[in-house]
Amino acid sequence: MQRDFLWSGVGEGKRDHLVSWDVVCNPKVKGGLGFRRISLRNSALLGKWLWRYPREGSALWHQVILSIYGSHSNGWDANTFVRWSHRCPWKTIAQVSQEFSKFTRFVVGDGERIRFWEDLWWGDQPLGVRYPRLLRVVTDKNIPISSIIGSTRPFSWNFNFRRNLSDSEIEDLESLMRSLDRLHLSHSIPDMRSWSLSPSGLFTIKSFFLALSHISGLPSVFPTKFVWNSQVPFKVKSFVWLVVHKKVNTNNLLQLRKPYKALSPNICMMCMKHGETVDHLFFHYSLTMGLWHKLFQLAKTDWVPPRSIFDMLSTNFNGFGSSKRGVALWQAACIALIWVVWWERNARIF
Repeated sequence: MQRDFLWSGVGEGKRDHLVSWDVVCNPKVKGGLGFRRISLRNSALLGKWLWRYPREGSALWHQVILSIYGSHSNGWDANTFVRWSHRCPWKTIAQVSQEFSKFTRFVVGDGERIRFWEDLWWGDQPLGVRYPRLLRVVTDKNIPISSIIGSTRPFSWNFNFRRNLSDSEIEDLESLMRSLDRLHLSHSIPDMRSWSLSPSGLFTIKSFFLALSHISGLPSVFPTKFVWNSQVPFKVKSFVWLVVHKKVNTNNLLQLRKPYKALSPNICMMCMKHGETVDHLFFHYSLTMGLWHKLFQLAKTDWVPPRSIFDMLSTNFNGFGSSKRGVALWQAACIALIWVVWWERNARIF
C-alpha cells in the first residue's frame, strides 16, 4: 500500500516503481527516503511482548500462555517449539524470538535462572560458544549458574563433566575459572534480562525496529545533504534523488522496463550519437559537459571531471565558497543545470 501510494498517488492509475522498496526504506543518509516497513514495525511491536513475558510472571495473560504452551528451555520465555493452531496469537509473537534473542543479554543476580553455558551473561558471547570443547563434555547444557558456582568465596565448582578432561580441555577450564574470578553472586537480587541496544538496558520498540531494519551492503557514501538540504522545490529534490540512483526514465532504462514505449534504437535525442544513460545525459554529453565547465568558470574553481554524476554530486567542490549562502547557491546551480538538461531532453522528444 505504501509502495503503490508513493509511485502512483491516489486515483492516478498504476505507475512504474522506479526504485526498489528496500532502497526506499533505507535511511536518507543511506540513499533511501526513510520509509518504515510496516512488517518490521509490527515485528518490533511483537518484541515488546517477549520482553514483558518474564517480567510479568503474575499477570493473567502470562499464566494463560504458560499453562497452554509451557516454559521454554531457557526458563525465560514460553515454549516456541509446539504445534500451533491457526488462531494462536503466541505463534506470531514467537516467530520474532530468534531475532529478539540476538539483542538480549543477562545480568547476574542470584544465578538461579541464567544458564551457565547457553546464555550471554559474561563477555561478548555465551561461554558454550567461547569454550566449545568443555560444552561437549558437560552432562547438562541448560544448568544454571548457581548449580555450578558456589555462593561464597573461594568458589566451589560443580561442572559435572561426563568424563575426565584431556590436557587441552583442562587448559580451557583453567582459563574459564580465571575469567570468572571477578564474578559475584547476590542472593538478594534475582537474575535479570537486559536489552543490549539500549543504554538503560530496557527494551525499546525503536531500537528493535532499527536493528531489524539494518541492511548490509548499503552504499557508504550518498550525497544526502546535497539532495535534501538544497533550497529547491521538493519536486526537484525528488528528481535529483532519482538521478543519483540512476533511475530516471532515460531511454536505456525504458528499453528494459517498457520496450514498446522506448525509442528504438537506444539513442540519446540530444547528441543523436550515443546511447542515452543517466551519466551520459547529465554529465558526459558534450553540451552538458560544456555547461558544467561554464559553471566552474563562473565559480572560479579548478576541477577534474569525475567519472559519473553520482561522483559529481558526492564531491564537495564548494564552488561558491564554504559559507552557508555559498553552499546553497552551489547546490541550487548544480541542480538547476540537471533540471534544465532534463527539460530540454523532454522538449526534443515530446
